[in-house]
Amino acid sequence: MPEPINSVVIGDPASFSAEHSDREPNLVFVKPITTKGAQSNLLISSTRGLQTSLLLISRGETEEKGQPAVDFLMRYKPVGQFIIQPTDSPSVVVPQTIAVSSKVVVPSASNPPGPQGPANLTKADRTALDDLLDRQRRAPLPTLYGQKPGVSPPAKELIRTGVSEVIDQGSEVVVLFSAVNVQDHPVELMPPQIQLGGIKKSGKIIRKSRWSTSEQLAVTDFRMSRRRIGPGERADGVLVFQRPSFKQSTETLFLQIAESGAVDRPALAPIGFGISSFREVTYDAR
Repeated sequence: MPEPINSVVIGDPASFSAEHSDREPNLVFVKPITTKGAQSNLLISSTRGLQTSLLLISRGETEEKGQPAVDFLMRYKPVGQFIIQPTDSPSVVVPQTIAVSSKVVVPSASNPPGPQGPANLTKADRTALDDLLDRQRRAPLPTLYGQKPGVSPPAKELIRTGVSEVIDQGSEVVVLFSAVNVQDHPVELMPPQIQLGGIKKSGKIIRKSRWSTSEQLAVTDFRMSRRRIGPGERADGVLVFQRPSFKQSTETLFLQIAESGAVDRPALAPIGFGISSFREVTYDAR
């Protein structure tokens, strides 16, 4: 990777393993751990916010003898872009622009100017997503979910999340959600993600259910009330993603929320399109 790696998330940890060491901050070692054919997605995030999604495909062990094992190295170099990555440092904002031809009034000592605040600027810059975020902050907590069943006992859950409302806009879907920290120490939440996954049954005599390969869908825009939450505290958010053109009948869309210290153990909440009716919402994706 061109930047130091911050987190590595693999969709099907039962079929592939991913290793990352601080001694080699730009490298990720991936290998299949099953002899059967499998595929999974791999999401790599850098310290500067670069996210790379890869599709891993393993054909499994073949019956052909003498076929050598193949190891390869992939070096990722992103093309130049005009998007300025977000930073945590404060930026310089010009609150007002005055034309040169306009008349500038200099306040006198007997008539001092009143307090000027960012109320008008904030109101002008607000978008529909900001209004939806305010509505979610006032809404009661939705039904909360933890990790995938069978991955971790309920007592070991880190984050619980739930979906309050889904606004269907055809090709785009808006999701209003909340997350709660169930640990005894503060955590930093990662940006929300959308996962497409499901359960499939295998076996002829004894039918067993297991989670099938999951796929990450791109989130085009999101807002969150806060990213760092203390024990038992709540964070609210709203996101926009592109509806997939098709999916299998056994697959479900999930909202994925994880904390920065355990990105491999996210909370997953199902997204149901029947929660709210079709609604036209215009927003400024920035």
